Amino acid sequence: MVLLDSNIFILDRFFPRDDLYGPNKIFLGQLESIEAAVSAFTLLEICGAASFRLSKRELESWLYRFPTFYPVLILDAFGLKGKEAQEWWNRFVVEVSEKISRKMTFGDSLLLREAESYGMEAILTWNTKDFSHRTRLPVLTPTAFLRQRK
Repeated sequence: MVLLDSNIFILDRFFPRDDLYGPNKIFLGQLESIEAAVSAFTLLEICGAASFRLSKRELESWLYRFPTFYPVLILDAFGLKGKEAQEWWNRFVVEVSEKISRKMTFGDSLLLREAESYGMEAILTWNTKDFSHRTRLPVLTPTAFLRQRK
């Protein structure tokens, strides 16, 4: 399973003139054949970015029915369980802070934490430089990932 970055979906919905729009569309066209996931945090990041361009109704549709638009699994925050929530939160803050200390944004730190915690095989993003030398996981563009699968 691979974990997808928010920029893949933001690019698809809002930036049809971007140079990466075509390759991104090709990747998304093959998404049904890929075991792919989005973390709950990434979904919130997507909705936050989309909130400037979508109506409230469209935004709620993305938030609550995202897998009907894109064939992905939405992952709960790794490790969040009932009574253990406070302990989870403490660990979460430490883990995310450690990643932020690698000079990463909060959103990228969350994505990396979830990818490593869930044991993903790779992170797919158009912004590979944001993750370069910050993880042991392969960090690939969607196009590079599709090439690798052939």
